Amino acid sequence: MVVQAETMGAGSKQRLQALDGIRAYAALAVIVYHAILLVDHGLIQRVLPKTFWEVDASDIWVKVWLSTFNGAAAVELFFLLSGCVLVRSLDAAKGTWLAVSTSFAIKRALRIYPGLIPCVAVTAAVTPSAFSWGDIAGNMALWNFDVVGPSWTLQVEMLALPLLLIVGLLHRKWGAWGILAVLAVAFIARKNHEVFIAPLLGQFGYLFVLGSLAPSRVGSVVASLAKPVGWVPVVVAFVFLRQCVGGMDLETAALGFVLLALLYHDDRAATSPVLVSRVPQFLGKLSFGIYLWNVPFFYMPYLVPKALLSLDTVTAGLIISAVIIPLSIVLATLSHWLIETPGIALGKRLANLADFGSRRLPAPEAAS
Repeated sequence: MVVQAETMGAGSKQRLQALDGIRAYAALAVIVYHAILLVDHGLIQRVLPKTFWEVDASDIWVKVWLSTFNGAAAVELFFLLSGCVLVRSLDAAKGTWLAVSTSFAIKRALRIYPGLIPCVAVTAAVTPSAFSWGDIAGNMALWNFDVVGPSWTLQVEMLALPLLLIVGLLHRKWGAWGILAVLAVAFIARKNHEVFIAPLLGQFGYLFVLGSLAPSRVGSVVASLAKPVGWVPVVVAFVFLRQCVGGMDLETAALGFVLLALLYHDDRAATSPVLVSRVPQFLGKLSFGIYLWNVPFFYMPYLVPKALLSLDTVTAGLIISAVIIPLSIVLATLSHWLIETPGIALGKRLANLADFGSRRLPAPEAAS
């Protein structure tokens, strides 16, 4: 889900590097989260929906780890990041809106599908309980996510394309006010999913819109207010608030927005070595593949030694994730260079064919 930073200036590139860094940690957190749940599926009902104060004493330790490596928070962060970088990319595009929209959709599809399709095929191949051809084809097309469960987030990403295009268009015309107008509708759709037709988009669409607000003047003002606090305490609050107090989804999303605003506008946050050093940058560029290519391993519990499963849930989960993470990084690296990069290049070439209209009409002026 990486947007090419070379189309932007040096300052924007620096900020996108910070966003890549935080994306890397989120992708790794998802693996640890799933590894712990693999050991004890009962945690999904027994622990995940509850706050720290509601779980049994025997589950507190597991709750701490599941909260720290918070899969739900990671997914929300992915959606916020997508809104931020994709609408920023739309702002930088030149040409008629029809040409820009077509180019954007082509490049987005060829960013997601080339990496997804082989992962679905491999996951189906290693699964003892065979999936139907309909399940496999449907997941490859993102009509369902029966084979690679986490690909539901990619379905949301594709469903969000029209929403992001509307945000981009209104932002060009009315600036941050255009985004705020769409955000108001997205908040309504959060409780009334039929507004966006697709229930998943109704549930999560507001995160894309909120993320797109981060590079704006609104994000700049929020970053200046939050700068004395710093980005690390905001991350901690973003991860743990909902684990301590129930019904804090909107507050958590707001903290995610504050985090993105800081990473985008605050020089200290944007240049933090924790985010922009070589390792997080390398993993950030592979985060799409890491997020996908850990899944086949979770369909192979028959390879897990029985002695390992006799350990406590957290220890067993951490050991499993310590094995899966490097293997996922290797597969993600291969996928990145052999599949995703050629797919991105193809998307650019095909998108250039959509630029025929850009020579005829000027692009709409961005609002000041």
